[in-house]
Amino acid sequence: MEPVTERDIRSSFVNCSKGDAKRLPVPRDLDDRPWDDLDFLGWSDPSLPGRCYLVTPSDDGLVGVALRYET
Repeated sequence: MEPVTERDIRSSFVNCSKGDAKRLPVPRDLDDRPWDDLDFLGWSDPSLPGRCYLVTPSDDGLVGVALRYET
């Protein structure tokens, strides 16, 4: 996976509003990620149990989805 920025991540979400994408927590250690080893970027929301996020590259650019799971 190529390195991505916070702006890239926030604009990639397809299943939440722009306001929700603006408020969701993005990992702070983006510069330290092993981008060459990643197929996708995923993380959980420490302030909302049961909420996590996934961003993956596609032919049309990044695609991000917000996911929920039962805790």
